[in-house]
Amino acid sequence: MIRILILQHAEGEWIGSMADWFSDTSRCDNFVLKTLRLDQGDTLVDMDAFDWLLVMGGPMSANDESTHPWLREEKELIRQAIACDKTVLGICLGGQLIAAASGAEVYRNHTQEIGWFSINRTDPRVTWLPDRVNLLSWHGDCFRLPVGATPFASSDVTPCQGFSMGPRIWALQFHLEAAAGTVDAFLACEGDDLPSGEFVQRALQLQQDAEFLPQSRQIMHRLLDSLC
Repeated sequence: MIRILILQHAEGEWIGSMADWFSDTSRCDNFVLKTLRLDQGDTLVDMDAFDWLLVMGGPMSANDESTHPWLREEKELIRQAIACDKTVLGICLGGQLIAAASGAEVYRNHTQEIGWFSINRTDPRVTWLPDRVNLLSWHGDCFRLPVGATPFASSDVTPCQGFSMGPRIWALQFHLEAAAGTVDAFLACEGDDLPSGEFVQRALQLQQDAEFLPQSRQIMHRLLDSLC
């Protein structure tokens, strides 16, 4: 049995297309999932209570410790999980928290990137990711590389779309977990109108995701397969 701890930060930003991978009994092991919402007052568990750590996205910045003091606890948990050789996967805010917990800068990009844009693989050893594929990006912050990390993807406006720290630590900027309903949940989190910009698609265009979701799910599952 593999125990999965999920750090969730917003309504609708859960594990998406990962859910059916974890529920598939033909996979490498049985999985037990537990979700924590520190932003809603949940208490962190002990390090020996989980095997994998999934750190999901959210509308806040990894630098917003003054307004979201629980971010300090999350970063410390991530640091300890990495030190204890846990499997750690972070997506968008989650990837930025991995970077920050590992001593790298999280900074504001010169433009927001919101839409189904091309992600380009920069490391051919990362076999679960195609050379070039349209995946969902939804972020304004970016991360620099922690010491010892290896970048594996980029986009037109984001120099580092992901990095790894060995075979079990992965930080992604793009939302590989996207599933039916993900875009609507993200739009609800936005509250007001989307910002304007060359790399910000309109809501209607974002919602036309039927051609992108199957491949995104397939790639997500290949990444999870590689962690078993």
